[in-house]
Amino acid sequence: MAHIVDRHVDVSSKPDNHDSVPGERMKRVRPHPSSKHSKELSSLYCGQEFVAHEGSILTMKFSLDGEFLATAGEDCIVRVWKIVEDDSLDKFDIQDLDPSCLYFRMNHLSQLIPLNVDKENIDKIKRLRRSSDSTCVIFPPKVFRVLEKPVHEFQGHSAEILALSWSKKGFLLSSSVDMTVRLWQVGYYGCLRVFSHNNYVTSVAFNPVDDNYFISGSIDGKVRIWEVLRCRVIDYTDVRDIVTAVCYRPDGKGGIVGSMTGSCRFYDIIGTRLQLDEPIYLQGKKKLPGKRITGFEFSPTDPSKVIITSADSLVRVVSGRDVICKVKVDLASFHLPASGFRVATSQISATFSQDGKQIISASEDSNIYIWNYANQEKNSSKLKSISSCESFLSHNASVAIPWRGIETIPATLTSLELGGGDVRRNSHPGGEKYQSPKVEPEQPMPNSSPDCFSLTRVLLESLTKGSPTWPEETLPNASPVTVASDMCKFELKVLKSAYQSMLGSHKWGLVIVTAGWDGRIRTYLNYGLPIRL
Repeated sequence: MAHIVDRHVDVSSKPDNHDSVPGERMKRVRPHPSSKHSKELSSLYCGQEFVAHEGSILTMKFSLDGEFLATAGEDCIVRVWKIVEDDSLDKFDIQDLDPSCLYFRMNHLSQLIPLNVDKENIDKIKRLRRSSDSTCVIFPPKVFRVLEKPVHEFQGHSAEILALSWSKKGFLLSSSVDMTVRLWQVGYYGCLRVFSHNNYVTSVAFNPVDDNYFISGSIDGKVRIWEVLRCRVIDYTDVRDIVTAVCYRPDGKGGIVGSMTGSCRFYDIIGTRLQLDEPIYLQGKKKLPGKRITGFEFSPTDPSKVIITSADSLVRVVSGRDVICKVKVDLASFHLPASGFRVATSQISATFSQDGKQIISASEDSNIYIWNYANQEKNSSKLKSISSCESFLSHNASVAIPWRGIETIPATLTSLELGGGDVRRNSHPGGEKYQSPKVEPEQPMPNSSPDCFSLTRVLLESLTKGSPTWPEETLPNASPVTVASDMCKFELKVLKSAYQSMLGSHKWGLVIVTAGWDGRIRTYLNYGLPIRL
């Protein structure tokens, strides 16, 4: 019971002890497709790799506006990192581009500019035409990057930190083996609140509608709803099992609780009271401790669907109370150990991509898996099982999450006020007092995309409305017109093929951040268009 965080990954053989240097070139990563008709991670790069913590990173979450990344784990420290977008081409070595790829750059006007149109002869183009592995790569105007000096190092926990949760207004909760949940805020260096429990706090989640409330789960079997301002429990229920995961519904009017033995309990929240709706047992009525629930996540595009991740290796998509989809991996394709694919034994959970069309998860074999998820109708009589996926290796990975872009929030809170307008004073670590301002009602903000533009729209415009001489106007004067003309025809042909492949779904612009048992953060960015296998 004490070892909720098991360690079955050997971190003694750590990689070379060097931090990434600002401006370091991005490294190409070779993903492995399994049971797929196309390769969507066709040009994947490892953008950064740096040491973030001493010891294992057990939990990592992006703020809801995408501007910050919080990490925590074995060293008992919560670190917050700033997310920025830098100019792209200075991170790539253009002189050493793969000759089997066709490269474009997207400028700030969303125009495509070819990068390798000035080849000395056309033989490479002819070879590219015959290559089944030719890739069309488009570099965006801006590239995702994590500033490698943390904005904050929040200290106060005395034991491992197991879970993090951001509120919609930028507050941060951390739960720990030290039997507490602590409240933090970017811009303030001290702990704003401490919420004491009777045992390890395995999971925590802010109410997505009202920052004044959150839910916590503990080894003592109790699920508690807390009021933040008054620092008190306003309701609780005893599930009589070790609670391993908790989650609110997107509307804040209900929640899900997962346990060590694999049960999921659905609750309605009426006012501030928990009311049991219905439990479901994903592994049947037989309760086994090896089946524990490790996480939940609702679809960003369809709130009726939720991912449930468990330690038995399966990731399930549930609609209502029905399992409508399972994702799994073809073990033989990856030559894994006899034990097979298993979701890593920490509090790892699978997650949806921004558009809800992919499911992403780390695993015990240090691979990151990405499945294409096609919506399965709730009334379908047949359970859908997905085995096709792509994977790539991220050494010692314990967590993998996608970045969903930056949303601009009109007003930034400068002090603690949660909920109903109650003005309170709190002590700043420096000794001075500060007063909470009244928070204006938050206006709905349009979702932002990591792409910053619609790639399918740009490709369509390039194919239908482009200059008749494109890309000849971008060529140096010394480039032969005949080569340029041939290049123009071929590039348009490649773009047209890529555009048709992207109409279903694509992963161009996908950003995945991993955290490791070795305390390192790594970032991965895909700029290749799909190619058929």
